[in-house]
This record gives sequence, C-alpha cells and structure tokens, in this order.
Amino acid sequence: MILSRRFKEAVKTALAITIAIGIALSMDWDKPEWAGFTVAFISLATVGQSLNQGAMRLLGTLLGALAALSIIALFAQERWLYMLALSVFAAFCIYMKGGTRHQYFWQISGVACVIIAVEAGFDPVNAFETAVQRTEETSLGVLVYSLVSVLLWPSSTGSEFTAVVAKLVSTQQKLFEASMRGMVGQGGAEESDPLRAQAIQQHARFSQLLEGAVTESYEIWEQRHQWRAYRTQVAEFAQALEGWRDSFSELRGLDLGLLLPNLVDFDTELQGRLTEIAGMHQGQAPTRQPQVVDLTVDTAAIRDLSHFHQAALTVTRSRLQQLEQVTRAIFDSVSEIRGFGRGSAKVLRPTSRTGFSLPDPDRIAPAIRVLATLWLAYLAYIYVPDIPGGTGFVIFSGSVGMALATVPQAGVSLLFVPAAASVLFAGGLYIFVMPQLSSYTSLGLLIFALTFAICYLFAAPRQVVGRALGLAMFFAIAGITNEQSYSFLAVADTALMFPLVLFVVAVTAYIPISTRPRVVFLRLLARFFRSAEHLLSTLRWDPDHRPGRMDALRKAFYTRELTTLPHKLESWVGALDTDTLGGTTPQQVQGLVTSLQALSYRMQGLLEARSHHQADFLVQELLADIRDWRVLAQDACKRLSEDPASGTREGFRAKLDDVLKHLEERIEDTFDQAGSEQLSAQDGEHFYRLLGAYRGVSEAMVAYAGSTDTINWDRWRESRF
Repeated sequence: MILSRRFKEAVKTALAITIAIGIALSMDWDKPEWAGFTVAFISLATVGQSLNQGAMRLLGTLLGALAALSIIALFAQERWLYMLALSVFAAFCIYMKGGTRHQYFWQISGVACVIIAVEAGFDPVNAFETAVQRTEETSLGVLVYSLVSVLLWPSSTGSEFTAVVAKLVSTQQKLFEASMRGMVGQGGAEESDPLRAQAIQQHARFSQLLEGAVTESYEIWEQRHQWRAYRTQVAEFAQALEGWRDSFSELRGLDLGLLLPNLVDFDTELQGRLTEIAGMHQGQAPTRQPQVVDLTVDTAAIRDLSHFHQAALTVTRSRLQQLEQVTRAIFDSVSEIRGFGRGSAKVLRPTSRTGFSLPDPDRIAPAIRVLATLWLAYLAYIYVPDIPGGTGFVIFSGSVGMALATVPQAGVSLLFVPAAASVLFAGGLYIFVMPQLSSYTSLGLLIFALTFAICYLFAAPRQVVGRALGLAMFFAIAGITNEQSYSFLAVADTALMFPLVLFVVAVTAYIPISTRPRVVFLRLLARFFRSAEHLLSTLRWDPDHRPGRMDALRKAFYTRELTTLPHKLESWVGALDTDTLGGTTPQQVQGLVTSLQALSYRMQGLLEARSHHQADFLVQELLADIRDWRVLAQDACKRLSEDPASGTREGFRAKLDDVLKHLEERIEDTFDQAGSEQLSAQDGEHFYRLLGAYRGVSEAMVAYAGSTDTINWDRWRESRF
C-alpha cells in the first residue's frame, strides 16, 4: 500500500504531539499544550527542515524569554512603557526576520517574548517560572518531533533541489547555443527570447530554494559556501550572456570566421563544459577537464574595419572571454560540490555592492504592522471591559499578526475556515466527549485523531498558518491538565475571541499600510520605475558635480531596489485575484515580471559600463546626443512610475530607436574622424560597451511596454472593498 506524503506528514505530526503532551502530563508540567504547539509549528516536509526548524525555535525561545524577563524587570510598574518596549522588540524581530536566513529564529523570538511577557507580566512573581516552563516544553517538543521524523518515514529535499538546478543548467546551455547561432546570423530573437525568460524564472526559483535548502538539508548546509559561490557564478554567466547579445546587430555582415579564427574551437570547448556540468549534476563523473581557450583575433583583417566595428568586435571578444572564465569557474564549483575534485578557478564576485545594510521599506512595513496589531489588541484589552480571552486575546493577536506580517500574500481570509472549524469541532469534543475519558490512552487517541484530521485537510503550503491556528484553538479550548475541569464558558470565551483576533489582524492588514495584493503590486511597480529614474539621473556628465555621501547612499538604495523588486513582484503573482482584474491571466502578469527582471539586468549593465573612464574627446563630441537619450529614458521611467501602462511598444520603439539610431551614427562618425592620439583602442571599447548598454536598456523598455498591452489596467485601478 503506497501512502501519500500528505498522509505520512499528518501521521508524524499527530503522533509527535500525542507523545509530547503525554510526557508533559506525566511530569506534571503546567500548560503541556506548549509542547504540542512546538510540534505543530516545526513539522515540515523533510527531516532537515524539521530539525533545523526545531533548533531555531529553541534558540528563539531562549532569546524571547531573556527579552521578556528584561522587560518585566525594567518596566513592571509602567504599563505603557512596558507595552512600548514589548512591541518595539517584537517589531525589531520581524524586521530582522526579513533580512536573514534564520527567519524562523527571529519570528519565534518575538512570539515567545509576547507570550511570556503578556502572560507573566501581570504576575511578575511567577515570570521566571513561566519562562523556564516555556523553554523546557519547547525543548521537549523539538526532541520528540526530531526523533519521530528521523525514525518514521524520513524524507529529504535533495532530489527536488537537484532537479531545479539541472533544469537551470539545461536552459542556460540552450540559451548559449541559440546566442552563438544568433551572433553568426543563423538565429533570431524568436528563438532566444523564450529561453531568456525561462532562464530568468528558473534562476529566481533556484535562488529562493537555495537558502531554504541550506536550512533544510545538512548535506547542502555543509557545502553552503560552494553553493553560494555557484549561485554568484550562474548570475555572472547570465549577465555575460546579456551583455554579449548587445553587439549582435553591429556584427551582421562581418566574416567572424576570418576575424576570430578559432571561434569554432572556442564554441566547442564551452559547449563541452556545459555538457559536463549538466552531467555532474546528474551524478556522472566528468570525462574531461576544461582547457583554457584564448579567443584570438586576426590583427591583419581587423585593420580593414572601421573604428566602430573594431570596438564592436573587441567588446564581443571580451564578453566571450568572460563567458570562458565563468564556465570554467562553474565547472570547478560543481566538480567540488558533487565530489569529483576540488575546484581551482577563482570565484567571481558581484561587480558592485548594492547597499543591503540600508533600511528596506519591505522590512519596515511588516514591523509597523506588528506594532499596530499589538497596540490595537492591548488598547482593546485595557479599555474594553471583560474582553473575551483576556490576556490570551493580546497573545493570540500578536502571534497571528507576526505570523502573517512577513507573508502578507497568504491573506487573513485563509484563517477563517480552519479556525472556525477547529473551534466548533474542539468545542463539541470538549463538551460532549472529553468528560467521558478516564485515561490518557483515550485522550491520546482523541488528540491523535483531531491533529491528524487538521494536518491532513489543511496540508497545502499556503494553509500553514491556518493549520497552526486550528491546532492552537483546539489546545486553547481543551486546556489539557492532569486535574481536568470543564466549563462551557471556556468554549464560548474562545469562540468569541477568535473573530476579534481576526478582526484586529484584518484591520492592520489595510491600516496603516495596505497589503491587498493588487495595491502592493502596483506600489512595487511604481517603486521600480522611480528607482530606474533616479539611477538614470546619476548618469549625466558634469565635471563640476562631486557626489557627496548622501548621493552615494541614495544611489546604493535605489540600486538595491532595482535588483530586488522583480523578485518581490514575483512573490505576489500567485496572490493576485486575476478573475477580478478584467481577465488578466497569471501568465500575463508573470511575463510582465520577467520583462522587469530583464530591464533590471540591463540597467545594472548600464551602470557598470558608465563606471568606466570615457575619453574626453568622445564625451565632448557626443554629450548632447547622449543627453537626449538619457532625458527621454528618464522621462519614460517617470511616466511609468505614475502609470505602468503609459505608452505602447510601438511608441517606445519609435522614440527610443530614433534617438538611438542618431546616436549610433554620430558615434560611428566620431570614431572615424578621431585619430590615434585622440582615441585609443581601450577608449573605443569602453564607449562601445556603453552604447551596447544604452541599446540594451532601450530594448528592455520596449519589451516591457509590449508585456503591458494585454493587461486591463483600468480594472487594476478600480477601488474595491
């Protein structure tokens, strides 16, 4: 009989909760449900995930307990300062959660601090005992589930992660082949563009899975440095491919076989490396080692070319040599990861830092939401007499608010069904069934059956918060102790508290910062183009302007925005209710996000090319033409930040192509007129690289405009309640 993973995980969670609560009762610990909570919250799909989640929960509980005891010691007699310190610490934990790999550690630190501080704060004498009990029962839950997950149906994410990596390698190999054909005039954009979009999506998915896999799998954790180096190298490979494509139009009509005599050998070598890399990811030992290939240039034949074509060929050779270095580094990294040898290639690092130490608006917003949730619940507790749940209302509001703060895509609506069903079902069991039980054997069977049902019915990843809330409601109503007493008021109190908790969380989902998916998506889209507009404004040539420290910080901030916002937008695609957006499909929205990722790559390439020194002669001759392009692109980004559908593909192409064509003609004329004393080969290469970056940004903006044509933006702007 083949059992599904869903069934197995439900059995493991139910069994661990039953055992943990049984041990806590046998040791006469107060609130044994805390051990059950721990199991419910750390139970994940794999052994690695669960063990690491358990470790993070235990360490987070220790920090939260220490923070709670410190707050109680400092502000036990000042309830407003007490709540201010507690809410600030909780908000700090949620802010830290958004910028670290140890997200669960920070979330549990905040939740544990709220639970201990609120529950023990009104009885400071027992505060230390409460903190100790919380810690020891958390440790019990971690230990029990760790043993169950290791001994019963252990599973791992290794095969899934390997499959994602293999798909990315295969796509990039196909993209390299298509690009090589495109360079020699045997292919076009219709072949390479779908592969580019696919590679961008797969790389984003790989980046998301990597950090999770580092936490979930000990095998990957041991090689985390090699995997992160590999991620950097894959990103470098993608950027080198993008830059290489920029010069294809200028190479048309040139005899590349004559100008680059060993191009075929070079292509064969790189194709062989990519094939070996794909094989190593499948567990096959490499049959050959990379051979260093220097792409030679026929110096006699290149003299007959114009300066413009010489610069184009030089940049193309430089990009191909960069691909050679990156593929050699990737080969060595994969060889070391898969155990086929130790790599010797130098790890390529990102070319620029993007200021990740600067405040992130998308980490500040959840922190503000947690502050608002705690204060709204606390004020209701203070000023609403006999509010259902009492201090439990504040604890539940803070815990659920922190769980949803950093995953606003889940939505409050997903909590209603599991929580309501759990209240009704647990209330019925508490009133009619539990009084008939006389031993833990019968109670354990009841706990097992109920936990299994909740975990099995709400097994989807998006239902994880609802599943945890459902189990929490059951334990809150049951109030399991060795000396059990029963009261209908316990059920009624919890049943009344549940809608109030969800009301508080729902209010703070829209006030002060809305988390409605459509609104958030448009807000992030506007931020992307505001960032692009600012970065374009920094490209002007002004010898009298000396950027200050504040200018550097702003540039770093907007550069980080430009690089990270496409990934953030992608995380909201699945949360959009496309049925209410005028027939917009998820595929159309995904296409828009993919075009933004391509524009982000192109803008990063432009910033890198602009950082190189440019010859004064070229700057003086072409300053006005370059300014025309920059002002036009900057104005387009400004209008797009205000209206994401301002302009059409044809409109963008007509305006940008006209300016760019004139710029290319002026550059070619200027190159031909320049003498060797005014323009060196390196100057020509740098300026041509800059021209390719201008062209790349123009093409990416045209592609974005095309992706917006099929979206009904009028429905997106409608106000809804």
